[in-house]
Amino acid sequence: MKKLILALVLLSGVASAEACCYRGYGYHPYGWVGPAVIGGVIGYELARPPVVVQQPVIVQQPPVVYQQPQLPVPPVGYHYQLMINPQNNYQQYVLVPN
Repeated sequence: MKKLILALVLLSGVASAEACCYRGYGYHPYGWVGPAVIGGVIGYELARPPVVVQQPVIVQQPPVVYQQPQLPVPPVGYHYQLMINPQNNYQQYVLVPN
């Protein structure tokens, strides 16, 4: 398809160069320069490789969801309380008497 368009453009450029050289009122020896420049620009644009813009890849990390531990029902006379373990400095649920 591009070759067909290029051939048509070049043929029209040659035809216009032939027509503009002699107009009945004088001879213009450089009447082919304009069509040659236009044909060269069009040929350059057709021969140039297409520019491909690659979209960036977005990697999203899944959100971290912290859930409360499902503690069993405490025995009669006890309840759960959140306390800090002094050995490792973590919070833990412990059974505490009422």
